[in-house]
Amino acid sequence: MQSPRKKILLWLTALMLIMACVPSMATPVPTLDPNTIGTVIVQTANAAVTQTAAAAPTLTLTPIFTNTPPSTFTLEPTFTPIGTIIFPTSTPVAREQYFRVKHDTQLAEYNYRSRTADPSWPVDVWGLRTPEVVRLYVATKNAAGTHRTTITPAWEAYMDALNNYERKTLNYLKSNDTAIFDSNGFPQMESLTMGGNIITLDEVQNGWGQVHTMDYNNPESIKTANYITKPDLVHKFVVVGWNRPSKTTYWVNPPPGAIYWPLVSSRAVWIPLEYLEPFPHLPMTVIANTTQKIKANPSKDSTATGMELAEGASAQVVKYYPSGSDVWGRLSGVGWIGLLIHEKGLVKYPTSWQMETLPPP
Repeated sequence: MQSPRKKILLWLTALMLIMACVPSMATPVPTLDPNTIGTVIVQTANAAVTQTAAAAPTLTLTPIFTNTPPSTFTLEPTFTPIGTIIFPTSTPVAREQYFRVKHDTQLAEYNYRSRTADPSWPVDVWGLRTPEVVRLYVATKNAAGTHRTTITPAWEAYMDALNNYERKTLNYLKSNDTAIFDSNGFPQMESLTMGGNIITLDEVQNGWGQVHTMDYNNPESIKTANYITKPDLVHKFVVVGWNRPSKTTYWVNPPPGAIYWPLVSSRAVWIPLEYLEPFPHLPMTVIANTTQKIKANPSKDSTATGMELAEGASAQVVKYYPSGSDVWGRLSGVGWIGLLIHEKGLVKYPTSWQMETLPPP
């Protein structure tokens, strides 16, 4: 039996051998703050995001204008406002976009003056005045030719009413040598318009515009339209002349006076876009050249709103209303102002709004 001293020595020797085989003990961990768990999670997440961002390509978003559904959303180039577009393929045109038909003085084919000033013009036969005709074609090429629409009794009654049943006026309008029913005679109406008149387009194609006309098969639907309410569908006869002494172009009514006819065709008709000047695009800011009262409606006879646009003041026009040879502009939420007004035979621009093409006289 071993003595107590030998037992103690053996235990100490065993303990020393065990300690020699165990790795050094780590530094004690301090007491853990309860908030530390959340902090560690956030730091870990941020580190992951940082690493992901560093690995991903840089993406710069540009403001876009698109109606693409979110499931098929694609990035598009930055939107830039543009002016008049000549589309290469069939493209619808907003009905509110008005165009005015250019005069002879704006066209190179007439050397920027009246067509009657051309040396080849048969002055001895036709004189120095003639209807300022602009043809409307049946297809998007000049070789396609024009079209003749048969004026039915219903359309004739409407045409007569537009001209207040004046016998001299109607005899001139329906005669065989005054453009509208030229050569073939009444009731075969030629597809044409005249300089200064307003049109709208249903679509554009390859530098041509399809003219919006009245519905030939439904004359009852437009009997309330006239040159004052719908100058884009009821056109005014325009005569262009040449003053030899002053070498200037002028425009007048035909001999009987003002004459009107419905812009109607029994088939689609087209006009070259080079013959048109578009109204300035809206909305646009105008500056008043003179003080004018703001009207409740687009008419000289309309009641005033009690407000006025003072000379030098600016305003934003958001809508057009052509009325006869005048043009009115709607101010956002306020009323109407004149943009082009006829007074005592003169054309006046009350604001900075202007167009090169003048309306019919």
